[in-house]
Amino acid sequence: MGFRTIAISRGADKEALARELGAHEYVDTQKVGASEGLRALGGADLVLATAPNSEAIASTLNGLKPRGKLLIVAAAFEPLKISALTLISGKSVAGWPSGSSIDSEETMAFSALSNIRPYIETFALHRAEEAFTKMMENRVRFRAVLVP
Repeated sequence: MGFRTIAISRGADKEALARELGAHEYVDTQKVGASEGLRALGGADLVLATAPNSEAIASTLNGLKPRGKLLIVAAAFEPLKISALTLISGKSVAGWPSGSSIDSEETMAFSALSNIRPYIETFALHRAEEAFTKMMENRVRFRAVLVP
C-alpha cells in the first residue's frame, strides 16, 4: 500500500519472520529502545500497537514524528502511562475496536485481492490435546487448526 513498514519486537530471532511478512526495517528492543530505534529510522507517522503490553506500547511514543499517531488495537490490562507533554506536542493516541463484522469483511476482501494467505499450524484431530497445550503455552505460531 506504499507504506514503509518498521516492525518492532524483542529478539533477533523474530527479524526474519518480520521481514518475510513485509517489514522493510526491524527494531530489536533487546538492542535498542523502541523510540530510539524509530527515531534512528526517521520516526514514525503511525505506530499500530498490537502487543497487549502497556509498557511496550508507551515505549513507542517518543519515536513518533511531530503530529504522529499511536493507534492501539491490543487490549493491555495495565494502565497506559503517557506524559501530557507528548499530547500537547501534537502527537495523538487513539484506540480502535477492531473486529467488527465490516472490519472482517474488508480484511477478507483485501486479503483476497492481495493474495494474502494465513499462517497456520495444523494438528490431526487425535492431537487436539497437544494443540491445546501448545496454544495455552503460547508456543503455536499464529493459529492452531485441527484437521479431522
